Amino acid sequence: MPEVSWGNETVRVLAGRYELVRFVGRGGMGEVWEGLDRVIRRRVAVKMLPHHQDEASTERFFREARVAGGLSHRGVVTVYDMGQDPDDATLFLVMEFVDGRDLAALLHEDGPPPVPTALDWAAQTAAALAAAHGAGVVHRDLKPGNLMRTAGGEIKVLDFGIARFVAATNKSSQVMGTLAYMPPERFAEQPGDARSDLYALGCVLNELLTGHTPFEATEPVSMMTAHLYRTPTGPGTRRDGVPAALDALVLRLLAKDPADRPASATEVHDELRRLGEEPPVAPTAPAPPAPLPTEGAPGGPAAPHALPTATAPPPRPGHRPSVGPFPAPAEPSPTRRRVLSLGIGAAVLAATGTAAVLLSQGDGKDTPPAADADADGAGDPAPPEVLDDRPSAPASRAWVFELAAILPNAPVVSDGVLYAAGDGTTHAIGPENGVSRWERETPGSLSLAVFGAVVYVACADGRLFALEGGTEKWVFSSGKEGSAEVVAGEEMVWLAANEALFGIDAATGEEKWHFTAEEWIDHTLTVAAGTASFSSRDGLLYAVDAVTGAVRWIVSGTRMSRPAHADGVLYVVRGSDTVQALDAAGGDEKWSAPLDEEEGLWGPSPPAVADGTVYVGGSSHLAHAFDAETGERKWTSDDAGGLAGSVPVIADGMVFVAGLEDDEGPVYALDASSGEQRWRYPTGAQVGRTATSGAPAVADGLVYVTNELGVFAIEAADGRGP
Repeated sequence: MPEVSWGNETVRVLAGRYELVRFVGRGGMGEVWEGLDRVIRRRVAVKMLPHHQDEASTERFFREARVAGGLSHRGVVTVYDMGQDPDDATLFLVMEFVDGRDLAALLHEDGPPPVPTALDWAAQTAAALAAAHGAGVVHRDLKPGNLMRTAGGEIKVLDFGIARFVAATNKSSQVMGTLAYMPPERFAEQPGDARSDLYALGCVLNELLTGHTPFEATEPVSMMTAHLYRTPTGPGTRRDGVPAALDALVLRLLAKDPADRPASATEVHDELRRLGEEPPVAPTAPAPPAPLPTEGAPGGPAAPHALPTATAPPPRPGHRPSVGPFPAPAEPSPTRRRVLSLGIGAAVLAATGTAAVLLSQGDGKDTPPAADADADGAGDPAPPEVLDDRPSAPASRAWVFELAAILPNAPVVSDGVLYAAGDGTTHAIGPENGVSRWERETPGSLSLAVFGAVVYVACADGRLFALEGGTEKWVFSSGKEGSAEVVAGEEMVWLAANEALFGIDAATGEEKWHFTAEEWIDHTLTVAAGTASFSSRDGLLYAVDAVTGAVRWIVSGTRMSRPAHADGVLYVVRGSDTVQALDAAGGDEKWSAPLDEEEGLWGPSPPAVADGTVYVGGSSHLAHAFDAETGERKWTSDDAGGLAGSVPVIADGMVFVAGLEDDEGPVYALDASSGEQRWRYPTGAQVGRTATSGAPAVADGLVYVTNELGVFAIEAADGRGP
């Protein structure tokens, strides 16, 4: 990037034209600078995106930027130019500079606005969406941070088209968009259409009215579960003065099924204006672009945003014209339950109806070719990278069982049967060959536990299924929609649902007792030595009698993970930086040790204990090992290049851990004594959604792991996969 000296200052100039004057901010989509166009002396905003040297990424950027640049509406930030700096390949967008604050900052600093103001802001946003949807453009990342209120009171939408580019090229496997505003169909691996933006608008409107998003959770999987299965409540339950008709509109926008949402952004705009007692304005010609705001511009209400009219200029070639709603997304075809002898490839994507635009692409040296929004299919997973010399091995027993999982659960192996779920069905599979033994519908399954021949399935709608040989033994209903985790014993089963813990008779499904914590219990339940231990969101660690539910002790502190129990000691991870050992009898600390982790999308995993060692999957390191007696660090694995790790599983002198935040879905085998990598196998899609659901299972020389595409069986000794 060229640098020009002016006196004692060095000025950075992009493409010989755009002078970077002042740093404005940094986010997931790159840096934003206030700039000066030296040719026409215009104040501009310059967005510099993380640069990618490969040609495909650059072409995608220009394609998506042209889409954004083709939009012309006063509610959409105007794109003036785009380019790639020849000196360091930085990709950049040059846009209209907007004086103002985004709605995220306004909500944080000022709180929710008056109801009429919230209606006005939402109506302006709907008008901008109507213009974009009419040109065949979907935003995909609508949220308060992408809505700017100008000094004159206008709302302008930022980043049209750019969310898609960043998600498709960022190696991080965060799903596209911000979780709190993401529609359910995106988690179901459908690309979404204009009605997906309307769902996000419903989330934004709910936050403008109440100060809260419709669903609130601290863990990604809990937020995903809420969007998929929990029923939202109208904003009127949190704030007085919200008309019943506005409550109804918000709930229609938040419908799980896109077909139940309003048909178009135009319809939403008109209803918002009617509710705000301000009729929509429909001029006979498109409104001209608003003038750039000036310093100290007077405030006051903005004129209503114009909707697209019949006299608006036609969309540019390549855009899909649209009148009314977008067509409904096609229903996925039935999933075939079979073993795939080769890689999953494009046939799996076609059979399961998945859409690869949901996840980003990896670029590792053994990355399988991934499906792209603009590609026809995907290739097979690459062979594992084996790091030590080995003698030739017998024929591989590896296999894949096809499974279109929205929220994959960790597989469980018990008494010669492998159980897996996550696609609305619980499957019993032969662990030796991947052949289905039986399947049973269990909608919204979040957690599996097995004792003997009975598998227990906890679901997001509050139900707990007890299945034996595929036959329903009993069903318990907690009445709690949201988070759910189950642990099974011979005589009792324990279900953590939201803030409640239930003790249930294993034979009959009858409730024996229940305990209510102050806050939610999010996948933190352990039952051992007659005690149920769990932590809640408010940083309390509970120990209750597993038979009666009576409280034994409570310890306070920062939020803690699911405990691991061994030899009278509970091991937990506190916050994102400490592993701690507590006396199981009274909760007293025995030792604590720092993890030395960086903050990430995923926090450290819950611990696992084996052979006198405590193992933890990190948030920026694959795994750590500590002496269980003293807390002394034994090793830390950095072999995964900063990936977070799942809950480790220890068997046969090796530690098996899945790498999170990676679309290759890698599974690693580490030497248990040294942490050195023995092998790595990429499954071809993100493994699990959390450190818990991504955990492998190990039995009879095979490692089992579940991703969005299936259950994989991998040779434990050498990492050979299907």
